[in-house]
This record gives sequence, C-alpha cells and structure tokens, in this order.
Amino acid sequence: MKQFILEHFYEHGMWIVLTYALVVVSMIIDLITGIRKSRKLGRKLNSRGYKRTCRKALDYFLPMTCLACIDMLASSVTGVPVLTMVFGGYCVFCELKSVMESTCDKAAIRNDVQELMEWGESLGELKNMLHKIIAKEGNHEKD
Repeated sequence: MKQFILEHFYEHGMWIVLTYALVVVSMIIDLITGIRKSRKLGRKLNSRGYKRTCRKALDYFLPMTCLACIDMLASSVTGVPVLTMVFGGYCVFCELKSVMESTCDKAAIRNDVQELMEWGESLGELKNMLHKIIAKEGNHEKD
C-alpha cells in the first residue's frame, strides 16, 4: 500500500511539474515575441513590460499552486492532477493567444507553434521514459 501511494504521488508530482514547465515555456515565448514586436515597431523596452511578465507569473502560479495542493489531496480519487492541468492549459492558451496578437508575421506564428508542438512531443517522450523508470524502480524494490 505504501509503495502504491508513493508511486501515485510521484506520478502526480511529475504531471504537475510538466504542467508548470509548459506554462513557463509559453510565458518565455510570449516574452520573446513581445520584445521582438517592440523592437520591430521601434519602441523602447522599459521595465513596465518586464514587470507585467512578473505580475502575469504571479497571476498564473498562485492559483496553480492552490490547485496543485487540491489535486495532491484528491490524488487517490483522480488518476491525474486534473485541476492543475486544466488551469495550466488555460494559461498556455492565453499565452498562445498573446503570441498570436503580438506577432504580425504569419510565418513567425507557424514557427512558434511548430516549436511548441515539437516541445510537446518531447514531453510525451519524457513521460514515457519516466513511466519506465518508475516501473524499473518498482521491480528493483520487489527483489
């Protein structure tokens, strides 16, 4: 029973970490495209824009942390941290929408979306590797 609980929490934790990572990557992409657009339009970069990114991180990560705690408490009921993943998906959607608004060039939008898709595929591969590692650790402990 203890082994099951540890594996369950470990898997939930990995899903939560991956969700946080996706939100951080999407925020970085949004920041980069915002900087590009400002430079392209000849605007000066000031601290207010960077502070907005920090404020956005607070707006995203405070609720995500609360939802992650709720998901960990409900981990015996749900197979994955549903609340954290849904809110993380919402945050990524908002960031992608922001990237599309700040990017005037359609080719640049396609490139950014392609990069995200490739990153998502590598996350799927990472998930599979983590499952294999968890399975190996479980087999070693039984021996």
